[in-house]
Amino acid sequence: MLRNVSIGLIMVLAAGCGMAKVISRNKEGGIIELQGDRGKAMEDANQQMAAHCGPGNFSITQEGEEAIGTDTVQQQQTQDTEHTSKSGRTTTDNQQQTAVTSTRTATAWRVHYACGQGAAQPVAAPPPGPPPADPNQQPAGY
Repeated sequence: MLRNVSIGLIMVLAAGCGMAKVISRNKEGGIIELQGDRGKAMEDANQQMAAHCGPGNFSITQEGEEAIGTDTVQQQQTQDTEHTSKSGRTTTDNQQQTAVTSTRTATAWRVHYACGQGAAQPVAAPPPGPPPADPNQQPAGY
């Protein structure tokens, strides 16, 4: 039992360093979200893209931070104050509440990729131009 817990904890810690989560995928490509250490997560993403499209048969079309929703945090503080008169006969309770709500745009680092556009294709040479002119030859028509 202890061994299983230890192995599970090690796997969670290793995954916490960096991982790639598939957001969407189709036959043309997909979107992967990087979580944790970006370098390790990108290694995982490259493995997943290669598994999906084939080794060297994909290209990253877009990469960056994307808005994925909003996060809202609500905090409430309550402060109780008790005041007793000098004679000790009366006690006054005062309660003050302060509420703060904060909303931000939640973002994630995402990689968009396309299958079938892997390793760089050799660039075709431009078509040859006219042959260089011979300086000893007279122009036509003379």
